[in-house]
Amino acid sequence: MIHHSARFAVLLCAAATLAACASPDGVREPDAASRMRVAATAEAGGQTDVALSMYGAAAARDPNNGEAQARFAAALMRAGNRTQAEQVLAAAVERRPNDRRLILELAKMRLRSGQAGEALGLFDRVLAGDSRNVAALDGRGVALDLMGRHPEAQDSYRRAQAVSPDSVSVANNLGLSLLLDGRADEARAVLEPLARRSDANQRVTANYAISLAATGDEAAARNVLGSEDVDLRGVAEVLRVNRQVIEVTPAGGRS
Repeated sequence: MIHHSARFAVLLCAAATLAACASPDGVREPDAASRMRVAATAEAGGQTDVALSMYGAAAARDPNNGEAQARFAAALMRAGNRTQAEQVLAAAVERRPNDRRLILELAKMRLRSGQAGEALGLFDRVLAGDSRNVAALDGRGVALDLMGRHPEAQDSYRRAQAVSPDSVSVANNLGLSLLLDGRADEARAVLEPLARRSDANQRVTANYAISLAATGDEAAARNVLGSEDVDLRGVAEVLRVNRQVIEVTPAGGRS
């Protein structure tokens, strides 16, 4: 919990930011950019309710501002309101049908909702105007994997790798796709060097362990997972059925 002094500092900073919008003739309505600065300050200080309110006000004040709509939707997602976040993005895309960032964020949200077919169409819209967009190529691969179209998914991941060869998330998704496609030896070859990287996450480690087990090296798989009692078949089945789809490269192109 934030101390009262820290909370006061956050609110004071927010007030100062809004006060900067005053004109010589009096206080005028703050613009969307000012509201988003206040929201970011509030969020950094732990005042998520204030931040959500300000992001919402910014989005309402300027419905054609793609940045405001994307930030409001992201804040709604962080607050656990996925349905409204999706509605905000869908409406924003209707107003700005050529805004690739909004389309990309809506596509990722469709993946989170399990709407792989709709997500695929949105990723393809992004790629129609930017064929080297790593986030769209990666997300397209995830959508295709969810639809059981693994060879097409692998092609999409490899196209993403050609642009961003060091991306952990893209390589991990490729390895998982190969596992889902029954190509365990190829999956292991992709995942083994990935698992040795210092920035490899637990999902990479789990996928690598499954690839080891799938190629007959169950002892090594248990060693990687740090447990002799782990049910490798159970882990593999959970991963296959309940795969975590949002290992999608962020729009900024980071791994």
